[in-house]
This record gives sequence, structure tokens and C-alpha cells, in this order.
Amino acid sequence: MNTSSKLSRRNWLKAVAAAATGIAALPFLEGTARAAPAKLTKAIAHYQDRPHDGKMCGMCKHFIPAGGEAGHGMMGGAMGPGMMRAGLCQVVQGHVSPRGYCLLYLPL
Repeated sequence: MNTSSKLSRRNWLKAVAAAATGIAALPFLEGTARAAPAKLTKAIAHYQDRPHDGKMCGMCKHFIPAGGEAGHGMMGGAMGPGMMRAGLCQVVQGHVSPRGYCLLYLPL
């Protein structure tokens, strides 16, 4: 692995702090016209389209499989033909691959 792709501890801590701040602010935002919770960008979360040390979005508590519910992983409670399709994340913006990974990974 080259040094440019390694994640420094400082950058990891910044990403975790930003996520924690965003999540902590959610209860205060709920009363303001039901604004959608702010999600982090893929860059801030250090999202990548490949697994990291066996960890991947499809096995993360934040992952929402296509047509499924958060916290059910890529299986969505059952094996189906679309289980490897891109889904959504509760904390990262945009579609994410079930085989992707970011710093906010939280095992099921």
C-alpha cells in the first residue's frame, strides 16, 4: 500500500468527530420543519468502493439495501436477486455499494 492512500490517525479522528457532531445535532433539528438529517460526504467519510479488512457496507448497521431497511445488512432479512445492488446509507450521502467501506462502519 502506498503512503498516499493510508489514512492518518488525525484525519480519521476528524471524520469521526464530524460524524458524531452531526448525529448529536439530530434531536435539535427534528423540530425545525422536519429537515432531513445532514449526511456526510463520501470524501469526509473516506468512502471507497471496495471492502477494507473484511468490513463492508453490506454488513454495516447504517446500510440500507435497495428496497430494504437499515440495520438488516445486504441480506435485508432474506436472500434475493438484488442483494448486491447499490443501496443507501444513513450517514453518508448518495448511493453506496454493499461491497464498499468508510470510516463510519459499524458492524451489525
